[in-house]
Amino acid sequence: MPRTEKHNALASFISAHRADLRLAWRSAAGADDVAVMHVTEDGQQALVALAECLADGAKPPVIRKLLATPPWSGNEGGADSPTAMLLALTSALREAAGSDAALISAVNDVTGIMAVQLDAATREHVRQLEHRIATDTLTGSDSRTAILDHLKVESARSVRHGRPLSVVYLDVVGLKKVNDGIGHPAGDVMLRKLVNYVERNTRASDRIGRLGGDEFLVLLPETDSEGASVVAKKLTAILADEGVRISAGVAGTPETNPDADALVAAADAALRSARLLRSS
Repeated sequence: MPRTEKHNALASFISAHRADLRLAWRSAAGADDVAVMHVTEDGQQALVALAECLADGAKPPVIRKLLATPPWSGNEGGADSPTAMLLALTSALREAAGSDAALISAVNDVTGIMAVQLDAATREHVRQLEHRIATDTLTGSDSRTAILDHLKVESARSVRHGRPLSVVYLDVVGLKKVNDGIGHPAGDVMLRKLVNYVERNTRASDRIGRLGGDEFLVLLPETDSEGASVVAKKLTAILADEGVRISAGVAGTPETNPDADALVAAADAALRSARLLRSS
């Protein structure tokens, strides 16, 4: 095909497939590696058509490599890297465009928007990963890492501004018996119900996080130990009405240093004392 005709074919291709190429990328569902991303189905078809257009039906080696393992995920050769693919695609397009200013402009338009889309997809993927790390998958509460991080922030604020801060350490009474007797799904329902009712009966500024198993930490900024005790009694009564018995240990200022570790240790000790009282 003469070069002019090839330019015309490429220009026609870009015009026909611009929308598909602009929206070519999306994150691979559940992937923990930001580099592992998919090309949408429409994007795949557009890239295949592009490869054929660039080489009169004989795909160039670099494009052939990129198309070797649709949807370009899991290729051990590294061709599945979205950034590497976009760079190779941009290079191939610009080479085919030659010195045609209008065609170069069209290529830059398409690949520029693809780069913006890739960046947006990567940012969204990172956001999803951060959310997964910060959220307990079973209950939807904060994860252990997240709630302790929030506690450290609130502890520093409490120290800096002299504001009250408390925590309530909770566990579910008889969860093992429920899991062994009825099954873990029933126990999971109890844990989710606990989180649901705590969130519904505390302030927007309060937080609950799962420390592990049946243990949870409720973070109460701007609340002293007396106020936290009131909250703990309220939650105990509400959850009992819903068939979820809990034990609670409270720690807060001014009795306890607002240091994060000190608060957790004191609340844990109070919870263990509550368990002993319950069993005696």
